[in-house]
Parts: sequence; structure tokens; C-alpha cells
Amino acid sequence: MKHTPETVDHPFSVHGLHDVLQAAGGIPVHESLDAAIDRLQVAIGGVRELMQISSISIQASLVFFAAESALALVIAAHAGVAPQNESAQRAPHKPASLVRRAGGAA
Repeated sequence: MKHTPETVDHPFSVHGLHDVLQAAGGIPVHESLDAAIDRLQVAIGGVRELMQISSISIQASLVFFAAESALALVIAAHAGVAPQNESAQRAPHKPASLVRRAGGAA
């Protein structure tokens, strides 16, 4: 039986001496990466809309490309840890943000 990699408890927001927010441990890594992919796709969608506002379009574009790069890295990591039987049952993520449309807008 092959061991499925799991997450470890890890704080990601510390205030003073306390871990205010913490990532849960004991979750299969591929499931955590699924959640990260979903949230990054939502964030990219929101930033894409902000790119249409001329006063902040340059800053929003920089954030968009950083988030899009992070999404690509997470998808690549997910491919490396997804169990073979699950990946055959589920369709792979197809982030719409990575597909460019005419005019340069994503």
C-alpha cells in the first residue's frame, strides 16, 4: 500500500504569541492543493475584473500575473501527488485564466 502524503499543522497568521489561523494537518496533500486551486481561480477572476479599472489596472495586472504563476505551480504540484486512481476519475483542472483571449485579456 502506497503512503499518501498528508499536510502538517502549520500556523499562517500569528498575532503576538498566538497562532490566530492555522492550516490543518492530516489532510491528503492533493486535497489541500485542490482547495488552493479553487481559491486561486476565484482570486484570479476577481483581479481580472479589477484590471478593467484604469486607475488600478497596472497594479492589478501585476497581482494577476503573480497569482496566475502561483496557480500554475500549485497545479504542477497537484499533478505530482494526486493518486493515480483519483486522477483517472476526475477531470484535471483547466484554469480559464491560463488561456489568453484576443486582445491580450484573459
